[in-house]
Amino acid sequence: MADRDRIAALFAPLLPPGTSFAARAIVGDDPPLFPDEEAAIVRAVPKRRRTFAFGRVCAREALGWNVAILVGQGGAPVWPAGVLGSITHTDDDAAAAIASVPIGIDLESRAHAARTPDLLAMVALPSERALDAALVFSAKESVYKCLYPTAGQFLDFHDVELAFDGDGFHVIRAGDYDVRGMRGRFAITDALVATVVVRTARPAPDSPAG
Repeated sequence: MADRDRIAALFAPLLPPGTSFAARAIVGDDPPLFPDEEAAIVRAVPKRRRTFAFGRVCAREALGWNVAILVGQGGAPVWPAGVLGSITHTDDDAAAAIASVPIGIDLESRAHAARTPDLLAMVALPSERALDAALVFSAKESVYKCLYPTAGQFLDFHDVELAFDGDGFHVIRAGDYDVRGMRGRFAITDALVATVVVRTARPAPDSPAG
């Protein structure tokens, strides 16, 4: 099975119905970027430029539009008006999803996570420290990607508390964000962790996420 199909198969059971998804292996020449995208990463190291370019081509494929996807505050992608999406990559693969609800996706290499000193202590609360470090890291990345576009508030890993059950997790808190209606799912292989978070309920009008 081609690499893009391998990643798509990993994410397929995690994504909400109607989600448009695209994945690519990061191999071969870098995909072309729009001039405004090039300008946004002009000072990036080659590795960062490469993963950025593959992430953008996945985003355009999932979106179905050949448009520039710029870099906003906090490094978040700037989607066309009305679009809800998320981009992720490892050193070897990139993927993007477009959904009808706020969404965050993340893909992590378990080998890379294992080489990161004290990763579990860096990302996990005491209640989460019996879990796989790559899973906790990835889940909290997905939470951040799902929430940040709603209010632009930064989150530390310890600002986010999760409760895992089976193949999913609930968001108990995430800083000052309203986390009602948030639900996450995950899949783990020997090499990778994939997580997806969606929010299906609208926050109250006076909440920080409104």
